[in-house]
Amino acid sequence: MLLPEDLMLYLFTLVPLSCLLNSARFVCISWATVIHSSRFVEAYEQSCPRSKLGLYVENLVKQGRSYFLEFNDDVNGQFERFDFGIPENLGYIISTCDGLLFLSSNCGQFFVVNPILKCCLKIPPTPISQQLLVVGSRCTIARVPHTAKFKLFLLDVLEISGNFWYVFYVLRIGIDNSWKEIARKEAPRDWFFTWQPLYSGGNDLYWITIDDIIVMDVDREIIVEEYPLPNVPMPGDRVPIFLSMGDHLSCIAYKDEIYEAYQIYILDFDSGEWSLYHEMGHFDYVAACGHELNNLSSVVFRFWVNDQIIFRVTSPRLNMLLDKVTHFGYNVKTKQLTCIEGIDAEGGYEVWLHTNSPVSFSSTQHS
Repeated sequence: MLLPEDLMLYLFTLVPLSCLLNSARFVCISWATVIHSSRFVEAYEQSCPRSKLGLYVENLVKQGRSYFLEFNDDVNGQFERFDFGIPENLGYIISTCDGLLFLSSNCGQFFVVNPILKCCLKIPPTPISQQLLVVGSRCTIARVPHTAKFKLFLLDVLEISGNFWYVFYVLRIGIDNSWKEIARKEAPRDWFFTWQPLYSGGNDLYWITIDDIIVMDVDREIIVEEYPLPNVPMPGDRVPIFLSMGDHLSCIAYKDEIYEAYQIYILDFDSGEWSLYHEMGHFDYVAACGHELNNLSSVVFRFWVNDQIIFRVTSPRLNMLLDKVTHFGYNVKTKQLTCIEGIDAEGGYEVWLHTNSPVSFSSTQHS
């Protein structure tokens, strides 16, 4: 005899999400139907408003072998691994938001995927004027806090009568069948470079262009503020890195050309001014991971987790096809460097900040 659906919903909200996804949904069809239902998603998110953070490790060669490492004790502790791969041939991750992955393929198609439910949604074509490979660096996914609805945002650049314009588009997942233009702003003639847009996790979305930072409200879909870029050193024309830092926006600038020293600046939104927040570098990799990392070919800062910056270090290996890639967390409060265990050291992986969520879409394909 089946339990009433309302009672099943309540009981399932008491079970850890990993258990629901790895075991409970395979018990029978009725359990799977309830766990995949929109009513369960709403009930679960109300009872468990925030899933544990973790790292989604994207396998760039075999997307189906991607996996999730859930933090058991912040970045310094142990991880619990879940093999939640991406369906093959959908493309590569552009951004993540509250359990969803936003993917772009080499042929210009876009998908939104929930890896734990194995469901995906194909996104309508974008109204692009630029090369397909450029578009992926100007898209992101966000979630409106008070409605919990997901939206995709896109920046294009148009030339009209000899003038250039930034053109902003939005697509509301599960609602819109096409992209809608929401704003325009005149662009400089040397607009050729833009950073990947950064979503704060709240209402703010940051578009970082060659001459300023444009803040967009993801709920109202309007430009609400503009800020200057920081005046930071760029030795050897090394471009600074911008990362969302909770309620702040940070900029990591290189102090040298050999990946050894860095400065972190943060933006004061009230004054509109940047200030030096922290200096770091000359890391003791031997103490952190037990061996030297020589002749670094790249150091890439990925994202913040509380007071820690997660970054990867790539170093060449003699007579090996793939470089060695090591991920670290650096705590700006304690100045402690930690090697993140559990991520494969071979090249061909990208790491994303991620949370598991049972959220689904109105139109899905299940594998």
